[in-house]
Amino acid sequence: MSINILHSIPKPIWITTDSDLAKYCQLWQAQDFIALDTEFMRTSTFYPKAGLVQVADNQDCYLVDPLTITDWSPFAELLDNPQLVKVFHACSEDLEVCHRLTGTTPFPVADTQIGAALGSLGGIMGFQRLVKAVLDLDIDKGETRSDWLHRPLRPKQVEYAVADVFYLYQCYERLMVLLTDMGRLSWWQEDCARILALGQITEDYSQQYRKIKLAWKLRPQEQYILQQVAIWREQTARIWNVPRSQVVADNVLWNMARYQPVHQGDLAQAGMKAHARQRVGDEALALIAESMLVEEASWPDALQKPLAPHASEQLKVMKKVVTACADSLEIPADMLVKKKTLEALLRSGYPRGPYSLPEPLLGWRKSEVGDDLLLNLEQADIGIE
Repeated sequence: MSINILHSIPKPIWITTDSDLAKYCQLWQAQDFIALDTEFMRTSTFYPKAGLVQVADNQDCYLVDPLTITDWSPFAELLDNPQLVKVFHACSEDLEVCHRLTGTTPFPVADTQIGAALGSLGGIMGFQRLVKAVLDLDIDKGETRSDWLHRPLRPKQVEYAVADVFYLYQCYERLMVLLTDMGRLSWWQEDCARILALGQITEDYSQQYRKIKLAWKLRPQEQYILQQVAIWREQTARIWNVPRSQVVADNVLWNMARYQPVHQGDLAQAGMKAHARQRVGDEALALIAESMLVEEASWPDALQKPLAPHASEQLKVMKKVVTACADSLEIPADMLVKKKTLEALLRSGYPRGPYSLPEPLLGWRKSEVGDDLLLNLEQADIGIE
């Protein structure tokens, strides 16, 4: 597949048997990189249902049918190959699909959405915008919401699926050249490695409660109860294979932690729907009662409250530092430093220091903006509230 052939989308090679998958995985093992994409359905389930896996190498494009493949071990070995770069665009959901199919997460990866932003091609962009920005081509994304589990796939679906990896392969080649010329190739590699580290799939659900809005308002024991019911909901959603909200919505979890329901009627008042009360209401009540007996030594550290007004003012000053740096680098400010990272930096030493850079501000960001942020904090006259 030459980088100069931009318009002629090739006919794909279909892979529908375990033996063919093993054969082509062996072929791909010899590549420096491959482009990967997945199509899946996830309208009413917790886990994505894979409908198609697309691959492009330096010769052809391939469509792997997950509805007929039963042995994914050769593909898992491919995804684990540290010498083979797996190229995705906006990879988070694709990584989840790959893990669901194979039990492993691709490594290493190159995410072209990140690469384009670091290459000063614009803000975080969809694949259609990427192809326009990198290859100056307009592509059709009309099949995005197609039913990928239905067979046979329509010709339009097949063309759409092939185009995704066909152009992705070429975009990666162009971005490699661009970021190498800009001296930012290591930035791209570092950011993609961080995505993998942060997105590792784990069965430890103990931090799920931190994502619930206003969790910090709860008292310490209530935060422990929230932690336990959030773990329970995560496990239940996975067993039922439904979205978390179909078990219990976030606000209902908060109410359960705050008011500690004792009877089914209390659960109804907290907002738990009838079908959930019927299936697991007694289980939830027992968990809450049990959690209330746990001693303080087992409670999690209390969640941090929002920043004080004076600290919020300092945060605004820090954001200006980030914006100025992002403008000079011609990359999105939110990609350079996220708000949560700035807050973590400020909290590390507020109100009088010393301050320490959180992990996302290490690496290439330290010299580009991290050191300036530390200097800004050291020079700031932050008073004790």
